[in-house]
Amino acid sequence: MPKLTDAQTSILSSLFSAAPNAAVETLERALACEAPQGGAMAAVYDLIAAEAADRRMRAQAFGPISALCRTTNETPTRFPADVLKPLWKAACAVRPEMADRLRAADARRADPEASREMEACDQLCAAAAAGLRAPGEDFGPAVKALRQFNPQAPEDFANMLDLAPVARQAVERLPDWVGRPSEEKSAAMRLAYRDAVALAEDAGPRLFDLLYANLSEPWLVLRVLSAVMDRPADRYVAVSELARIGEAVLDDIDRRLAAFRDFNPGDGAAAGAAAGQILHVVSQEIAEFETAIELSKAGMWGKRIAKQKQSLAILAEARLSQIEKAVDAALPQQMVRFGKHLKGHPKLVADPDPLAQRKAEGLLAFFANCRSSANQSGYGSVRAKVGEKLEEKLDEYVENLLETLRAEEVEALDRVKAYMEVAARFVEAARGEQAGQLVRRRAAAA
Repeated sequence: MPKLTDAQTSILSSLFSAAPNAAVETLERALACEAPQGGAMAAVYDLIAAEAADRRMRAQAFGPISALCRTTNETPTRFPADVLKPLWKAACAVRPEMADRLRAADARRADPEASREMEACDQLCAAAAAGLRAPGEDFGPAVKALRQFNPQAPEDFANMLDLAPVARQAVERLPDWVGRPSEEKSAAMRLAYRDAVALAEDAGPRLFDLLYANLSEPWLVLRVLSAVMDRPADRYVAVSELARIGEAVLDDIDRRLAAFRDFNPGDGAAAGAAAGQILHVVSQEIAEFETAIELSKAGMWGKRIAKQKQSLAILAEARLSQIEKAVDAALPQQMVRFGKHLKGHPKLVADPDPLAQRKAEGLLAFFANCRSSANQSGYGSVRAKVGEKLEEKLDEYVENLLETLRAEEVEALDRVKAYMEVAARFVEAARGEQAGQLVRRRAAAA
């Protein structure tokens, strides 16, 4: 098999460089078996393996700082993602011996005893920080990318890189720190904070920025703040240098509540489940805030949290109040006289309305997924009452449909079965999968 030409190598290198991490890792694994065969595929594997190794070393060297260059739903971008590659290339150019140490460590990564070369990582971060402050030709592309993002970004990013040695150790211990509290953990958190401040007087808030960005649940950083400041009063911390951490969590609560307001039940069950998850997260954030910080009714943050809790309950109750009407639209009934009384009975003059079904499924999925936050957030009693009415309504509808199915002559049998399936899905959403399956079994036996 012929080898790759220079043009092919250049094109593939560019493609691999632009590919997401997951794609690079998948390709590296997929092509590993081709390497011993030689030829073009072996050359392709060498290219993808080199790209993967470069990314691993870059991620190890910049470590927690890298989290500041990605955008998630929880953490906004603080620096452009495209700065890491040119910055890494420049740092390796000025400190090639440190890059070689990382390459050697990466080659031994399968060995559990292999060193992670933290010193080399810290030295490369220091070189990158110096290069951003006094850029030569090597650091030109990185400085340009940062300045286009924000004129102050090169100095800000350099300040973050200065914190790499402290932040690297802190982020490594972060999962343990935000777990079950202990005096030993609190002491370690306070020590890490002092180490950061020893590097620069204004480094404390930057360390918290790094911790916030490296948590999958960023609001848990409040546990670290509480340990460092010994559960401070909101009036104190709200005007301190760490105020932006609390503000970030409060802003995230507002953002999530705004997203819940935009919830459209007509988008179906997935949208309803997502809406329930939003309120679950908001309730967690509020609970963390109330636990970590001593709130006062007159305090700026105490007032804001109280307003957010009220908004959460009002928004949730408004959606719950829409469920009964939505179910009625999807499972229409007509009033039929039984003796002296009128009783609702399935209206089977038309096929089920898919739009009405979708809206009801969206609201029912929200109903199912808001259970965990309902009692904690003050709308548990409303949800319970809605649930009782919903169960009664669905039970009655199912029983009436079963009576229709058992009749000797059933008109529009397929339509009756279609409504029964809709009812089974609604029961499943309201009570769980087993309840829905029971309805289906009863319908099959009717």
